[in-house]
Amino acid sequence: MTFEFSIPMNHDGLLTKTNVNQYVVEEVLPLRLIPGAVQDFKFAVRSDQFAILTHFDTAFSVLCLQRDVDCSIKDEVWDLLIRVGQSVTNQVSNALEDPDLTHDDRLQNLNALKMTCYMICQFIDVFEAEDTKPVIQLNVGKGRGKQRKATISKSGRDWELEKRRGIQTLLNLLQRNLNRLWDPPVAEEEFINLVSNCCYRLLENPGIAKTKETRDVISNLLGVLVKKYNHGLGASLKIMQLLQHFEHLVVPLVQTLEIFVNQYQDKTIVSEMMREIGRMDTRDVVKDTGGTRVLAQFLVELAQQLPAIMLPSISVLVGHLDGESYTLRNGVLGVMGEMLIKVLSQEDLEDKLKPTRESFLDKLEDHIHDVNAFVRSRVLQIWLNIVNEKCLPLPRQENLVNLILGRLQDKSSSVRKYAIQLMIALMKKNPFASKLPVEELQASYEKEKEKLKDMTPEEPDINTIMVELEACWTAVEKKIRAELKDKESDDESDETNTEDEINVDQMLEDIYKELVEERYSSCYNMIKIAHTKWPQEVVFQYLGESEETEKDIEDDEEMNEEKGENKTTVLDGIINCLKDIYLVQKRAAVSTPDPASQQNTSLVNELTKQQVVVQYLKDSTTFANQIQQGVPIICQLLGSKTTSDVFEAIEFFVTGFEFGVAATMMGIRRMLVLIWSSEQTIKDAVVGAYKRLYLNPQAGGNQRSVALAIVKNLTALLHSASLGDITSFEALIQQFVNGDDIGQNVIQILWEKFIPKIPNTSIEDSRAALLLLSMIGGAKPEIIKSNIDVLVSEGLGKRAETDLLLAQITCRTLLKLAAGKKIKGVVAAEPYKFSENHEMFTRLSYLLVNAVTNTETRVWVPFGEQAINVIYKLSEQPDNISGEIIKKLAQEVGKACQIGQTPDESNIEGSQEKSASLSNVTLTRLLSISGHVALRQLVHLDNSVFGEMKRRRAIQEDKKEKEQNKTKSRASSVTSNMSKIKEEDTGEGIEDELGLAGAAAEDAEAEYIRKICETDVVTGENLLSALHQLIVVVCTNSTKYPDTELRTAATLALAKFTMVSSEFCDAHLQLLFTILEKSPNPAIRANTIIALGDLSFRFPNLIEPWTPHLYGRLRDESPQVRKNTLQVLTHLILNDMVKVKGQISELGTCIIDHDERIANLAKLFWLELSKKGNAVYNVMPDVISRLSDPDVGVDEDCFRTIMKYLFGFIQKDKQCESLVEKICHRYRATRVDRQWRDLSYCLSLLSYNEKSLRKLQENLQCFADKLVDDEVYSCFSSIINKSRSFVKPEAKVLIDELEEKFEKFHKKGLEDEEISQKASSASDAATKHKNKHRTPGRGTKTPGRRRGGKENKDDINSPIDGRKTRTKGRKPKPKVSFSSDEESDVELFDVDNKGSEDENIDEIFSSKPSSTRKSRNGRTSLGTRNSSRSIATE
Repeated sequence: MTFEFSIPMNHDGLLTKTNVNQYVVEEVLPLRLIPGAVQDFKFAVRSDQFAILTHFDTAFSVLCLQRDVDCSIKDEVWDLLIRVGQSVTNQVSNALEDPDLTHDDRLQNLNALKMTCYMICQFIDVFEAEDTKPVIQLNVGKGRGKQRKATISKSGRDWELEKRRGIQTLLNLLQRNLNRLWDPPVAEEEFINLVSNCCYRLLENPGIAKTKETRDVISNLLGVLVKKYNHGLGASLKIMQLLQHFEHLVVPLVQTLEIFVNQYQDKTIVSEMMREIGRMDTRDVVKDTGGTRVLAQFLVELAQQLPAIMLPSISVLVGHLDGESYTLRNGVLGVMGEMLIKVLSQEDLEDKLKPTRESFLDKLEDHIHDVNAFVRSRVLQIWLNIVNEKCLPLPRQENLVNLILGRLQDKSSSVRKYAIQLMIALMKKNPFASKLPVEELQASYEKEKEKLKDMTPEEPDINTIMVELEACWTAVEKKIRAELKDKESDDESDETNTEDEINVDQMLEDIYKELVEERYSSCYNMIKIAHTKWPQEVVFQYLGESEETEKDIEDDEEMNEEKGENKTTVLDGIINCLKDIYLVQKRAAVSTPDPASQQNTSLVNELTKQQVVVQYLKDSTTFANQIQQGVPIICQLLGSKTTSDVFEAIEFFVTGFEFGVAATMMGIRRMLVLIWSSEQTIKDAVVGAYKRLYLNPQAGGNQRSVALAIVKNLTALLHSASLGDITSFEALIQQFVNGDDIGQNVIQILWEKFIPKIPNTSIEDSRAALLLLSMIGGAKPEIIKSNIDVLVSEGLGKRAETDLLLAQITCRTLLKLAAGKKIKGVVAAEPYKFSENHEMFTRLSYLLVNAVTNTETRVWVPFGEQAINVIYKLSEQPDNISGEIIKKLAQEVGKACQIGQTPDESNIEGSQEKSASLSNVTLTRLLSISGHVALRQLVHLDNSVFGEMKRRRAIQEDKKEKEQNKTKSRASSVTSNMSKIKEEDTGEGIEDELGLAGAAAEDAEAEYIRKICETDVVTGENLLSALHQLIVVVCTNSTKYPDTELRTAATLALAKFTMVSSEFCDAHLQLLFTILEKSPNPAIRANTIIALGDLSFRFPNLIEPWTPHLYGRLRDESPQVRKNTLQVLTHLILNDMVKVKGQISELGTCIIDHDERIANLAKLFWLELSKKGNAVYNVMPDVISRLSDPDVGVDEDCFRTIMKYLFGFIQKDKQCESLVEKICHRYRATRVDRQWRDLSYCLSLLSYNEKSLRKLQENLQCFADKLVDDEVYSCFSSIINKSRSFVKPEAKVLIDELEEKFEKFHKKGLEDEEISQKASSASDAATKHKNKHRTPGRGTKTPGRRRGGKENKDDINSPIDGRKTRTKGRKPKPKVSFSSDEESDVELFDVDNKGSEDENIDEIFSSKPSSTRKSRNGRTSLGTRNSSRSIATE
């Protein structure tokens, strides 16, 4: 073979010859010749295994003309290429096995290989391009669930299957050791790139993620290239490029790498890719957010599949934790989390990997406080996975929980969500116990700690031991000195057997034994020998010092005289060495227990066990306390606007309750209010949570035991519940009933507990059972209807005589009978009523009268109100029954007063106090019942009586209509067409007449009811009218009736009486406001303000003149009164029952109230008001005016706090522009410097655009002279600085001009101030000089008179005073006001005339408030409101 096939860069490369031996295509066959050439190729394939060598031009021609060639021909060529590939594979395999392969054979096989691979890869590219535009979608497969969509070519061939055949053919070829075909035996790069690029192009198709079989074949082919053909580096670079451009390749490429590692044992490519990611520039990473996100996903996915392979190279990624890309930080942290779970959590972890684990955990802990919320959220998810997989080391748990507690208040909702989920997971996976009651754990811990302390033996005192040992040594030392005293100098020659291999510790022990056995000479010799062997040992330091002393002495001339001293010095050194050895060994022997002792061994074991128990309880208590610390924070999240916060908080409390965390009960109770949520999902979550807690008891057994457990759970929730909790719980119970979650067994158990039939049922349990029955009856009234006799006999029977609370709950239950639902457009059902002789009303009357003198009970009044409610709801003649009750109560009051008039002579003082208390209590209860009867009579007339009249009229009209229809039907059958027309006209006229008559009748009935209320309930000659004088007397005479409860009841009764009749209200409204102002009892004032709020709805025209006094209570000294006043005014204003005027500024002062509840309510009011169109904008001028007035009493800091909050609601540009102009005009009406600063601060709070800046420029003269003040100038400077950041570039010139003028007027003002001071001093000197020569008659008309006199100087803006003092000949200056505020008649900064301090409350209320007086231009002056503001000023 004389040619060599070279793989071209493109098709044209095969048409041009650049080398002598290069293969080129001689001619691209024309389209008409291709079918015949393909048939020749087909015949050649059957007989020649290397047919591709001779028919390559045919396949190449089809490839070049593939757009024009018929699809069947292309498919036929593709089949031929696959067959050729199989033949070449077999032939190349045989050739490679031949050791004597010739050059020509090698070249022939190589050319066949290249040509075949080239054509297969090219045809794959062509068909893949066509596949991206599918023509027909067919369902392939049999049976349900086995259908798949396959892309079919025009010839009907399944390309997905054919593609897999082509790749498999290439894989079979490349699995042979093809390197031998090249010389040198290394496959050329062009060939490797040809095959690999074909695979990479296939991976770019998003559909590859859905075809696992094809993906696996491609991965294996690439794996062969990496393993056998050195494609590792190229593969890593190409995979990086693919990841940055194709998001769908994350999972497929990870699976490919997994095949590389597991099947082809190539781990280097993973490390190389990690190094490539680690070397990426952080600036490029931040710019390419999409590519970075894919890389982060790839790293995490790779760590899930190959964590052990990535672990050695993790250090190259750690640098990205400090980079700017939060996405890549998330990826690296995710890799660490996967490694911790799958590699570093093993029990038999190698010691060298433990520091790595601790380092990873430290990194994860650090990034819990990452600056980016997404990273914080991701880290918490990683920790959540670690906890769920039980891979969290126990020593780390305490610190982790502390970090999570801080994230519960994170500003990001996703962080809060995962923080709560992590807390839940920690509870579920905790290694301590299934129950975590803090109090019990703490008590157990203290108990076991004391037990451990008692078990631990007391260690002897070191000082005492040393003293005893010193005494023992003194006796031993005397013996040593006595024995060694006469020892000759040649004693050293005494031989002592010592082993050569003995160590120093053994030597010291031997010396100690010799000392104990009193062989001191042996000790002497052993010391000398030991010092010779181990001269550096510390124990022999004394002996070394003595030898040095000896040497010095031997050199002395008087050696003989000093010899005795020398011997003594050496002996002292040896004795000191022996002392150290003796003391150390003896102390060790004393302090170390005998290991052979069985008793000591058992004691050590018990101590070890007890220490483990104590440590376990300590860790358990710490964890439970940490969980408990998070409860208050998560309780706040129940009110979050983010639903995920609410869902996770609910799940946390349910889980905590199941684990016995007592503090979670607070959250369980707070969850109740969420039953009123407008979000149905939240409501369902609450119902599901309580169902899980209370309706699914863990205890097994029969149905009755389960029902008993449910009743016990529900009863426990009612204990210590507030009124709001009970109301919410009732709504929850009704949800349970509607969902059939409370069965008949539970209801039966509740009735048995109420009776009580079940033994050991307490009074509280009986009440709770009845209350639950009442709640269930709200959804199923038939439960109450079928047991009325039981309720009356038990709830109102003998038990009720001593338990009025039970009777009160019984009344509440009976009221469920009257709670019928009204359906719009349908005639109301007949009300469920009982005759007045029913046992129910008899028992209620008896209980009320019999217990009225019982001074010990505190629930008589609530029970009485509920009893009256039952009477009016269920009785046919409620007024008769109530009248009899009031008469009997009045008799009891009379009896109590008679007892007070005839005291016991033996104990006059005690009997008087007792009788006075009894009379006060009975009178209090009489007035309470009287007031409630009056109110219920109003409701009875307005609803029950009027409703019954309407119901009966509707029934009558229905009857008439049916009769008329029958008449018309009969008439139409016997009369002529003309008579039909007449009858139809007559019928229409009758219907019209009936409609008008019905409306007129309804109006007449309503007027009749109103008249009765006005004249026949609390006024006129009736029972309640006779009592109202008594109520008024009690309210007005505090000296005679000083009892607080009595006066409170009288005030409430008076308020209820005023609700009935406008005539009565008008007559006694003055008294109510007097009580509101003057009562010393905060409770009375708090109740009265609520009553007046109700009166504002009932009789708004009567209350309107007194509105300023309602606002006045916002400055009451009692927080409760201020809170009630704020709530009442909020209700009235938001419901448009009170006209918003200047007094609304008082609601602004509530924002800075010392009571946090009041401040929060005030902020809520302004927030709701801001939702009502331009309401806040309309009142802002009045608020600014009044609060900046020095006479109002709001200091400057508080003013700024209020304004900063209120101006947050001014968002519209037009509002800002208008306010700029209005505030600028107000500068001319200011009186003090403080007002300058306040107005300037308000201007600085507004947002400015070009128009508002021009408004500021147009009104510059209004405040130019005020810029001399530094604070004013500072505010305007802040406006300039803030505007530069937001306005358009066109307005920059305007800003610069304004800034220049502000600075100019500021400097000019400073200069003028300096000049005025100099002029003032010169003027004073000139005045003194002129006064010496002044004519007495001149100067009669002074400037002071022209301004209205000196006494009016401080009230210069008062419109009334100004008119009185001006001269007729001088035209007054126009006053600037906010003309855009249509609802406000008050001019800014006008001050009301003060009322006389000598006026008393009776004089003030002696006449109605005067009507406002109009000025010429239609505006109302504040000066006309003196009478209405005089009370507040006092």
